Amino acid sequence: MGDAVPYYIIEMGIAMADQDEPLAGLSWHVPTRVVVRGGTAREQAVRLPLPGAKYYTLRYLLAALLADGVSLVRNPARSDDTVALVRALRALGADVTETQMDGDWALRITGTGGRLSQPPENTLAVGNAGAVLRLLLGIGALLPEITFTTDHPDSLGRRPNADLLAALAQLGITADAQEPDGLLPITLHGGPPAGGEVTVSGARSSQYLSALLYLAPLLPQGLRITVTDGLRSSDIVRATLRVLAEAGIHIKAAADLRAFAVAGGQVYRALDVTVPGDVPSAAALTVAALLLGQPAHLASLDATRPESAALLAALEALGAPLTLADGVLSIGAGAHLCAVRLDGDPLIDSVPVLVAAACFAEGESRFENVANLRLKESDRIGDLCAELQRAGCDAQPFDDAIVVRGQPGGVAGGVTVDAHDDHRLAQALALVALRSREGLTITGAEAVAKSYPSFFEDLRLLGAETREA
Repeated sequence: MGDAVPYYIIEMGIAMADQDEPLAGLSWHVPTRVVVRGGTAREQAVRLPLPGAKYYTLRYLLAALLADGVSLVRNPARSDDTVALVRALRALGADVTETQMDGDWALRITGTGGRLSQPPENTLAVGNAGAVLRLLLGIGALLPEITFTTDHPDSLGRRPNADLLAALAQLGITADAQEPDGLLPITLHGGPPAGGEVTVSGARSSQYLSALLYLAPLLPQGLRITVTDGLRSSDIVRATLRVLAEAGIHIKAAADLRAFAVAGGQVYRALDVTVPGDVPSAAALTVAALLLGQPAHLASLDATRPESAALLAALEALGAPLTLADGVLSIGAGAHLCAVRLDGDPLIDSVPVLVAAACFAEGESRFENVANLRLKESDRIGDLCAELQRAGCDAQPFDDAIVVRGQPGGVAGGVTVDAHDDHRLAQALALVALRSREGLTITGAEAVAKSYPSFFEDLRLLGAETREA
């Protein structure tokens, strides 16, 4: 069981417009069906670098597309989402190449200065990348016509976009989409808008607001944005504002992030940035180390980011022995996991792996304020709980919560579970496998490439046993 995992080779080379050279840094080996089980912990701590944050990678690359000049984005996430966005950048007129800068893999982007090219056949394919779709829907309004498509109809194809399309309609942009939820394929008509006043709902996703914030400075009249119905994942909006500020964009934001004033006619400036470590990946690796009893050091986690603080608080509440110094998160051995009651919204993408940890904690855990998990790549409440139950865990789904009754002694395992085309579910199920006596077979395991293609390799480095099924 401990043999090296055979991997199918998935070449993610990007060939768009007149740039047909693939990017070597965006090629990897991905498992499609894999067996995972626990292993033997080593006394010596394992040191692993965190992959680049997906949230920041996408936002920096989009700013680089719109910038006037050449940007360098160091340590970008190596993921399917990055592939989808780089493909779109090239189609919209940017030049994208890869380079090494001070030992870091980096992407060099010659931007468009906000003057987008019409993509071939007026169409952009966005894979299974929801954030890429929403952010591009915003700036896609600059073009007279553009169509967005997906080859994942049962995943991204079921995710709603109606709230963003309704906001764009207030600016004179019409959309052809699958009603009533604004599903793909989507064609926008009528750009570019002049700007003005717009309201957008924040009830289902903060990505709609981020899309408008990227668009606003390029419009002659700018935008005054009012957010209605609350705001999900406000820390991710703060990430958007941070990136836009680094790109020279000035935005007046209310303290509660419900109102924004963005002057028009601004110019995105070129960037030279290093993408920080990915918080959901840090969550997954920390839980893996805890379940394996393996001390580990994870580098590099930016402690100044609010999502980092939310994750550390959640892990410490679970009983994780942690220290964070100079960007290195250290996990001690011998943790006794205990039940938690958590507001999941501030760390929504880490909830599935925290639920996996709670499956082996002492007592009943409750993850609340997580209704929008149902609107991700899968139904991350219903689908996750169904697969956890199949694995032998006691996880119960509710409209806006997940309740877990922990089993510190572990579960039997020995069954096949499915990732539902969702990278977060694939990770969570692999973590449960670490405390299953007979291991788990995970189908659809290749979904991890959406955010973390080397996830199963890093599990092996932490001591897990994996093999192709």
